[in-house]
Formats: sequence, C-alpha cells, structure tokens
Amino acid sequence: MTMSATERPGPVDGPVYLDYNATTPVDPRVLAAMLPYLTESFGNPSSSHTYGTRPRSALEDARAQVAALIGARPSRSCSPPRDRKRICSPCVASH
Repeated sequence: MTMSATERPGPVDGPVYLDYNATTPVDPRVLAAMLPYLTESFGNPSSSHTYGTRPRSALEDARAQVAALIGARPSRSCSPPRDRKRICSPCVASH
C-alpha cells in the first residue's frame, strides 16, 4: 500500500516519524476489524467463560488468514509471538 504525502500518519506539516521499531500507526482496516474486540467483545480468548467465545473465534479466523497469507497452516504454536522467527518458523516448517 502506497500513501501520498497527505495520507501519511501524523501532522501534515509536522516531522516525518521514522522510529517504526518503537511503534507504528495502525492501518485503518486493522483498526476497523479490531474495534469490536477493543470495545464490546473484549474477553480473554483463552478463557472458557462466555466472554472469551467471540474473541476466541476471531483469533482463530485471524490465525487462518495470516497462515494463508504466508503459505502456512494455522497453528496455536505460532502465537503469541516473541519475535518474527518464532511466529514464522514453526508454521512454515510444518507446512
């Protein structure tokens, strides 16, 4: 995805943010997809109670989408990632 100068995050007349190792802006599509789980369905997806049901389903769907994107099988061993090597290696190796 390419952004024009007017679409870049941050103040239009402000400095360009270059410290993306610290934090990055959230893509509006990601924010829209996550908003229900930050405001309404905020339960722990690892919990067995009712509040965890919807987030668990969403997490499983997201794992499947990411796995399809990188050509791997969805796997619980890939999450939560501590670094890129741990998220990719077990999934891709098992594919």
